[in-house]
Amino acid sequence: MIVDDEVAVLEKVKSFLENDEVDVVTANNSRQALEIMEKEGTFDLILIGTPMPCSDKTALFSMKPNSKLTTGETDTFLQKPFTKEQLVNFVKERI
Repeated sequence: MIVDDEVAVLEKVKSFLENDEVDVVTANNSRQALEIMEKEGTFDLILIGTPMPCSDKTALFSMKPNSKLTTGETDTFLQKPFTKEQLVNFVKERI
């Protein structure tokens, strides 16, 4: 699942991943994401558009449902802008 309030980002990420045979569900806010999760169950990976900690830049934050996140894990962020290859590799390494 991808959650981001920028429609262009959602469309771009969805297109990149679907072209690489990854099933994608999108939500443009956290409320919509929760509704989708209630209907469809769990996801292998959730990408959330968010500001980077201590920075004015934005990124996609990755989380695996039902797994522990270690504080300070920088490899959970993919800074925007990113290339198709960076996105696909980032997702496939985490699924």
